[in-house]
Amino acid sequence: MKRVYIAALLLLIIPVSMYAQKTVVDVPDVFDANGQEGTLNDAVQAAIDGGTLSNTIFQLKAYGLYILSGTITTPPGEVLEITAPDPGTTQDTAPPMIAWTPSSAPDKRYNFDIAGEIKMKNVWILYGSTDGTRTGSAIRVGDSLSVAGGRCEFENVLFDYAPICGSSSGCVEIFATHFNGSFENCYFRNCGDDHFRYYGRALSFPYASTGLHADSVMFENCTFANIGYVYMQEGAEYGDNVHFNHCTFYNVTMYCLESGWWNKMSVTNSLFVNTFMYGAIPVNDNEGFGGTINIAAIDSFNFAVPFTEQDRRILFTNSSYALDDWLIDWMANNPYSQSLHQQRRDDEIPVPMPMMNSDTQAYFDSVDAQGTRVFPYMNSANLYDGVNPVFIEPPLNLDSLKDYLRRKWDDNSDLNWMYNVQDGLNQVWPVKEDMSYTNDTLKTAAMGGFPLGDLYRWWPAEYAQWEAQKDAESARIFSWLDSGTDPESAVEDQADRKIPSRFTLSQNYPNPFNPSTEITYSVPAAGHVSLKVYDNLGQEIATLFDGNKKAGQYRAVFDGSHLASGVYFYRLESKDISVTRKCLLMK
Repeated sequence: MKRVYIAALLLLIIPVSMYAQKTVVDVPDVFDANGQEGTLNDAVQAAIDGGTLSNTIFQLKAYGLYILSGTITTPPGEVLEITAPDPGTTQDTAPPMIAWTPSSAPDKRYNFDIAGEIKMKNVWILYGSTDGTRTGSAIRVGDSLSVAGGRCEFENVLFDYAPICGSSSGCVEIFATHFNGSFENCYFRNCGDDHFRYYGRALSFPYASTGLHADSVMFENCTFANIGYVYMQEGAEYGDNVHFNHCTFYNVTMYCLESGWWNKMSVTNSLFVNTFMYGAIPVNDNEGFGGTINIAAIDSFNFAVPFTEQDRRILFTNSSYALDDWLIDWMANNPYSQSLHQQRRDDEIPVPMPMMNSDTQAYFDSVDAQGTRVFPYMNSANLYDGVNPVFIEPPLNLDSLKDYLRRKWDDNSDLNWMYNVQDGLNQVWPVKEDMSYTNDTLKTAAMGGFPLGDLYRWWPAEYAQWEAQKDAESARIFSWLDSGTDPESAVEDQADRKIPSRFTLSQNYPNPFNPSTEITYSVPAAGHVSLKVYDNLGQEIATLFDGNKKAGQYRAVFDGSHLASGVYFYRLESKDISVTRKCLLMK
C-alpha cells in the first residue's frame, strides 16, 4: 500500500500510466551482446520510435554491465522505467551497473535527459566510464518549458562516483517548473568533487538557472557518504516541500541542505556525522549555516515568495549531529592551522560548525512578552547534539580525506579523496562499508524506538519492522509539520493524565471532516495496538498506528485529502479487543 504521509505529496508524481499493463523488455548487457555498447540506448530508442516508451519496462539483469553510447533522451511527457531484480548478498546478485563508454565521442553532459518522468529501481549508476575515467554528468529531469515534465522515482539506486557536472548541478538535476522527486532506499556514494570550489551534489538546480521550481522532494532511508552537498538550491529556485526521513549523512564537505529558503521542510529520524567538514572560519563569520539545517529569513531571500514567515512549516526532530574526534583535532592541528596559530591569526583557523546556528535556533525558541511562541509551526524536538554513533565500518579513506581538507583550507589544490574507488569501478558487491553503529542511545532514538538513519541499507531487520508501521509514522510527521503539534504527544504528555481502565475509541472530531480529523483512544496496559482506517468495502486504506504502546491516552490524525467523499471506518485492535467507529468525509 502506498504511504499515507505522502498521499498529497506523491500523488503529484505517480502517473496514471503506472496502473496500466506494461510490456517488459529484457535488455542484454555488454557481455550478452558480445561486447556491444549502447544496448540500453538501442532498446529505449526502439520504444520511442515505436511509440511505446511509456508502456514499456526495461528489465536489466543482475550483475549486468550496461555501457551508454550516448545520452538517453526522452520526449516530453513520456515515462522511462528501468528496473532490475532485488539485489542479494552475493556478487552474482549485485545490482546492474550503468556506466559510460570510454570513447570520448559522445557528449557526456547527461546520462539521461528526461523531459517527462523517469522511474528506476535496483540499479547502480557509475558516473564514469569503464576505463575508470570519472565523468561529470547528470540525470536531467524535466523540461523547463513544460509543466508535464519533471518527475522522478528512484528506489534502491546507487549513485556512485559523481563529480560536479557540466551544468554545475548534481547526480540528479532539477530542470522543471514543477519538479517532483522521490528517492527511496538510495545511496549517494563518493559524489564529492576533487576541487573544493565545485563540490559534488545529490540533487540540485543548475548553476545560475532561472524560472525553475521543485513542488516536492522526498528522501527516505537514503545515505549520503563522501559528498560535497546533498540538496542545493541557489539563485531564485527553491522547493516548496522538501522532506528527509531516516537518512544518514556522512562526510559532507559543506552544506547538507542549502539554502535556508524553506516553505515546508521536515528532517526527521536522521543521522548527521562529519557534516560541513570545512567548518566555520571565525574571521569570515560563516557560522551562518550549522552542520544540519539552516532557516533563512524571508527578507534575506533576494527574491519574492508566495508565503510569509507565519505560513512556513518546518520540523526538525529525532535526529543527531556529531563530528569525529579526528576531524575536530585536524581542524585545529593540521599544518596550515598550526602555521596560522604561529602567526597569531587564530581567527582564520577552522572550527566545528554548531548543530544549528543561532538564527535557526531562534526560530524554534523565540517567544513574545506573554510567553507565546512566535513561530508555532517551526518545531524541533528530540535532538542529540554531540552523540557519535561510532560506525562499524565507515566508508573512510582517512589519510586522503585529511589531505583534501588541508588543501581546501590552505592552497585549494585538487585531490581525489573518494573511498575505495576501485571497488566501485569493479562493481564489488556487497559494498564493504557498514554504517550500522554501536551507540545504544541512537539505536532507539528514532520515532517508534528505531535506530536513527538509513534503516534499509544498514539495519535490515529493523527496516522490516519499520515498514509495518511506516504509514503511521508518516502520518504523524506530516500532522506535526502542518499543525505544529506532535499528535502522539498531545494527549500522552499531559502531566495530570491517569492510566485508563479500559480500551476506548472516541468519535473523531470534527465529524464530518475535510480534509483531516483527530481520533482519540486509550490503552489500559502496555502491548501491541493498531489503529487502521477502512473504506465501506472493508478495504484497508490507512494505518494510523501499528506497534507497541504504553498505557495511556493517545491522539491520531487521519488525513483524507487524497480520498473521495464518503463513509469510512476506523478500528482499534489489541489482542482480543476490537472497537470500530465510522466517520464521514465531505469535500
